[in-house]
Amino acid sequence: WASYQHWRHQGRTGVPLFALIASVYWLAYALPLFWGNHAISLVMGYHPLSEAAITSSIYLALAGVVSLWVGMRLAREFHWTARIRMDVPQNPWRWHYLRIVLVISALMKVLLPIDALGPANRQLLFNIDFILPSVAFVILFRSYLRGQAIRIDRFLLLGYFVIALVTGLSSGWLGDFLGVVIICNATYILEKRRFPVVAMLIVLPVILFLQPGKAKFRERYWHGNPAESYAESYGERIGFWIDASSQAWGRALTDPTGEGVRALSGSTLSRLSLLQPTANVIETTPARVPYQHGRLYSYLVVTFIPRFLWPDKPSVNNASKWYQIAYHLTRPANIQSTGMAVGTVTESYISFGWLGPFMIMPCLGLFLGLFQEVFLGARSGLLLSGIGIALLSGLLLVESQMAVYIAGIVQQVLFAIIVLAPILEFHREANPYRETSLLSYAEVGEHPA
Repeated sequence: WASYQHWRHQGRTGVPLFALIASVYWLAYALPLFWGNHAISLVMGYHPLSEAAITSSIYLALAGVVSLWVGMRLAREFHWTARIRMDVPQNPWRWHYLRIVLVISALMKVLLPIDALGPANRQLLFNIDFILPSVAFVILFRSYLRGQAIRIDRFLLLGYFVIALVTGLSSGWLGDFLGVVIICNATYILEKRRFPVVAMLIVLPVILFLQPGKAKFRERYWHGNPAESYAESYGERIGFWIDASSQAWGRALTDPTGEGVRALSGSTLSRLSLLQPTANVIETTPARVPYQHGRLYSYLVVTFIPRFLWPDKPSVNNASKWYQIAYHLTRPANIQSTGMAVGTVTESYISFGWLGPFMIMPCLGLFLGLFQEVFLGARSGLLLSGIGIALLSGLLLVESQMAVYIAGIVQQVLFAIIVLAPILEFHREANPYRETSLLSYAEVGEHPA
């Protein structure tokens, strides 16, 4: 809240990245402390968690968030800015190319499943299906908010929003729907310098309503008959999800004891919570599972090696799979069909104990702070801010472990720049911090900061 107020009273420039990330940590730890069930489901059965472990989890999260802030605050002291700036000039033909990119990538999103080219090319299709159209969408949306869009831009923006919404919900992923909402809100914040409170208040009930039907949807369409699943239309699949959620909420609301609503709310909240998994880790480490001393970060060393050069390259999900088995969350036989993670803060504890947050989170904060300066700042320009906002939904997934959290960011940035290179204009720019530092305080009229 303090970080948000600082942004609010200091010109509201850029996107307040730390305030957004810290808010997600609050949802993942503070709400479950009071409203969640202090127990966890393991392969051996239902396991009550000790209050000491719950309290330690809150301290661990607090240490992690404060350490993250220190790293992001340190990044601001570098005053780093690119000397070679690239952006989208006001050239009609270059904007036509941008519109073509949005249309083609949106069509591929509809026509090609994410596994169409095999597991090895899953990241490539993700870049084409999500990152590329998201960047184009943000640039066109900013043009629309400035009143500079032409009529076809409004059609393209609405069309892509509907496509992203329908394809996401029809595939059983609330994350895709939430990703589009985050992109729209962040673009609005960057352009209008205020939060779209009404839009957020509309989206939150939609997410809470759809959450109970997600398990039933996935049971039918993910684990059922694949041929039957693909035979149904997008509308039929979305209708099934809405109907499943309606029935779940209907049963809960008609329960005279009130237990139905509490159970359903607790189930929905547990899917956002990291409190119980973190408490389970604290109870288990190092009593049964020894400290890993950084082994879970090994994928970061090889992340930039293309898979076509190394077909047997380790998976980015190896750390989360190890976590699921080591902490008895998933049976080894089910590890390929079940995915869950515990977040970067708890992962740092798994590696280094209580020193972990103070060693790892400032480094992550430094990375995020530099990312904010380059991609989400007031001087980022249309292209870089488009890339930053497209990647923002991934940065707010604080339950991801480090390898998943940052491994693909560089590849996604390079991919977007390469595809959009024909429309970019490059020019050299002086460093404003360097120029200001050469002036005396009397010439500047105030402190350079």
